[in-house]
Amino acid sequence: MTAALIGALSLLLRLTDTWSWWAFLWAPLLGLAIGSATYEWRLTARSRWRMPPMEWVLLIVAHLGLGTSLAVVGGFLHR
Repeated sequence: MTAALIGALSLLLRLTDTWSWWAFLWAPLLGLAIGSATYEWRLTARSRWRMPPMEWVLLIVAHLGLGTSLAVVGGFLHR
């Protein structure tokens, strides 16, 4: 199974340009960021009304930073 996945990845990267390497390297980080944001929102929904206002500000700023980073990496925003 591992050999088949590596072979498919090698074929994909051989047929595409250099940016595919960057997408391959950043994909696990993107998955981790989305997973942690989803988990954080799930925890927040359970204790929504018990959070102090400063924690809400930090949560919103963190999500705005994540959204901005994804928009820059995705090419929707220019640096």
